[in-house]
Amino acid sequence: MLKGKTFKCKAYAKVNLFLNVFNKSKNNLHNLRSLVCFIDLYDEIRISESKKFSIEIKGPFKSFLKKNENIIEKTFIIFSEFLNLRTNYKIFLNKRIPVAAGLGGGSSDAAAVLQGLNFLNKKKIKEKDLFKLAMEIGSDVPACLYNKNVFFSGYGQILKKAPKIPKISLLLINPRKELSTKKVFNIYKEKKSIKNSSYTYKNFFSWILEQNNDLQIYAEKFVPEIKEMTKFLNLSENCFFSKMSGSGPTVFGLFKKKIDAKKINILLKKKHPKWWSGVYSIKT
Repeated sequence: MLKGKTFKCKAYAKVNLFLNVFNKSKNNLHNLRSLVCFIDLYDEIRISESKKFSIEIKGPFKSFLKKNENIIEKTFIIFSEFLNLRTNYKIFLNKRIPVAAGLGGGSSDAAAVLQGLNFLNKKKIKEKDLFKLAMEIGSDVPACLYNKNVFFSGYGQILKKAPKIPKISLLLINPRKELSTKKVFNIYKEKKSIKNSSYTYKNFFSWILEQNNDLQIYAEKFVPEIKEMTKFLNLSENCFFSKMSGSGPTVFGLFKKKIDAKKINILLKKKHPKWWSGVYSIKT
């Protein structure tokens, strides 16, 4: 939305319904295959022209952000250098998505800022080049820029539209602990076989039961609660599938009815009041 010289948008969290990790490519990045879905949990972004560049952060996860690792500033620098831009902006972020959690919050923020800056600059950068800049910022950013349910492969640069997903609800659980993606990948033992995995709208429920997150057993070494959270969901009534998202530590449980997910969330909050949790839907 454009109002004067201001752009506002929502940056949606992503969930990896499955994640396969393979051998490294020539640029030393692992080849991946995943189904990335976007949910109705989001950060809020507001960008406006200013005399000097600044970032204002509020929200429940503000304190988890590290000042020296700001992906929003990185995005602004890359965008400005590409256009040789001299305009400065004030960027406001309401941080509602858990940080370093496997939910792509930082990547989604970067994609939103990229779109916002381009919008404020009369879309001078074409879509193809915008995706190239997104890849330069981070491997999850192109999928977040696409912002629809998508299969991604390679190291994030190959995107393929995913078939429609039946209406389902997710219960997300996070132990309020951060987990470095780099740490998890550093201890990962490579797979040699390449697995192709797709589904149709009709066979989704049987297909999903065969899927896995190859990083989960490695992430559990750093955050043992992942195993505990997954066990809780596996034992929960009407939860038909649960796994870790991305490199963790957030886990999700899938439910056919939102009311069932909400009931389990109430039980969870009583049993583990220190954990963060919420019930969300996949954007379709």
